[in-house]
Amino acid sequence: LYSAAFGEANKDFGVRNTIDTKFNLGSMNKMFTAVAVMQLVEAGKLSLDDTLGRFLRAGAMRPDVLSKVRIKHLLTHTSGLGSYFTPEWDRQSRARYRSVDDWMGLVKDETLQFEPGTRWAYSNTGMLVLGKVIEAASGKDYFDYVRERIAGPAGMTNTDAYELDRVTKNLAVGYEAERTPRGVEYRNNIFMHVIRGGPAGGGYSTVEDLTRFAEALKNGRLVSRESMRILTAPKPELNSPEYGFGFGIQAGGRIVGHSGGFPGINSQLDIYVGEDYTVAVMSNYG
Repeated sequence: LYSAAFGEANKDFGVRNTIDTKFNLGSMNKMFTAVAVMQLVEAGKLSLDDTLGRFLRAGAMRPDVLSKVRIKHLLTHTSGLGSYFTPEWDRQSRARYRSVDDWMGLVKDETLQFEPGTRWAYSNTGMLVLGKVIEAASGKDYFDYVRERIAGPAGMTNTDAYELDRVTKNLAVGYEAERTPRGVEYRNNIFMHVIRGGPAGGGYSTVEDLTRFAEALKNGRLVSRESMRILTAPKPELNSPEYGFGFGIQAGGRIVGHSGGFPGINSQLDIYVGEDYTVAVMSNYG
């Protein structure tokens, strides 16, 4: 019905944004992670009630985390885990963190903030750990799995967790506006963000690819329609009334999807349940 592009993908060179400009997804990668988990549930390789201890070796995380946290808790942000964006991470070179295992070292000693399933608290760590579960259950690298089982079948040719020190065509740089005595100036987010995204966020896509993802979900090409319903239904029994498994829920369930936000990143996918409408918006401003 409508598509348009505005602004600049790179201000240093005055390069304009286009419809096929790749923008950072922020936390929208969580939808891909959740769909991958549900595919493995359908394949009988894991259960939503499985504990982390089934997939992670002893010592990978604290014993109580491995024994108490279940897959369904990670998917709903009710695990009691927090975020791996810690002061320790902030002090280190971004170049060190490219694989799921690289990130897992940051969370091995993380403690539970509450008993799993009793509260809702947004958790990047939880979604990261699901990436490790996907690797253990599928026998594949997380990034390979998403390319082969989600991006490929959905026709998402401009979506991946690109490494920012490699050449990638049509990749937008993120910017934050700052008010100074000289007026509004823009600072890029290159040294604020990750060098490569992962299970919890930070990958790249386009508005057209996000629309293809929504259509593939609606049409049963990624998971069954029943699994799609499970992914996008509220989970009040887990104290998650407005978030399903990796999908946010709005307007009483009429709209499902996810947002993504960070300095220089602001994206949203709204999938209208039972209707033919999808709204995908991506920006390289915060």
